[in-house]
Amino acid sequence: MKESGKQSNIFGPGWTNRREIFALFGIAKGLRKLLETGQASKNFMMITKKRLVIAALIAPLVGVVGLVIYAQQQVQVQPGKGIAVKGIEIEVQQTPEFQAANVRGKKIDNPRDWVEIEVEFDVDGVNPRDAVIPELIFRYYVGIRDQQNQAVVLTGDVVHVNVVGGESYYSAAYVAPSTLGKFTGDFKRFEAGKVQAVGVEIYYNGVLVGGGLEKVNAKFWEQIAPQPGVLSRQDTPFSLLWIDRYADEKNK
Repeated sequence: MKESGKQSNIFGPGWTNRREIFALFGIAKGLRKLLETGQASKNFMMITKKRLVIAALIAPLVGVVGLVIYAQQQVQVQPGKGIAVKGIEIEVQQTPEFQAANVRGKKIDNPRDWVEIEVEFDVDGVNPRDAVIPELIFRYYVGIRDQQNQAVVLTGDVVHVNVVGGESYYSAAYVAPSTLGKFTGDFKRFEAGKVQAVGVEIYYNGVLVGGGLEKVNAKFWEQIAPQPGVLSRQDTPFSLLWIDRYADEKNK
């Protein structure tokens, strides 16, 4: 976020800073005194009373909204490298099997394979350092090859919330067996080595603040048009596992 010597217009059009809120209350106080001392005409008193009521109702609301926006604007993440990716791991995980009471267990002979992409990251370039970032978007890219050996790029977003500056976290995304089978022809088995490339871009308020690559050194998704296919944890059965390991996700 760019800074300048001029204060930001946090209260919307016509409100340049919080001093004008205090000025409003000062004017209202003066007008009320005039009314009490009888130094204003009857017509003036009627008009002024209406304005005072409107001002009294609107000013606190404007002030609260403005302060919330002001507080959010104080969280600054350094563009390009505010979020440092420490590592990207590619694994194949089988569909997890859960047990529950009061239901009859059922055997699954061949659980299917999912691709799991896990990103470890540090929240370093934040000002203030311990600020809470309300929302970070992790945009994942996964490159595989189809049955004709043609390159395919899958993508999807994972939205993390309440990320604390100065802390380390993990993020994860998945490619479902049905998606893998659609391109490879095998709807049950998949090998991690068949993933050709992985990339992640991290955005805060629409600005790129970090990212990383695995198996490649260039943004391969800029050469091949990505298509949907990467899922967040909450869209998979893995959402019930390792909850405290990962940064919180935004509810859909």
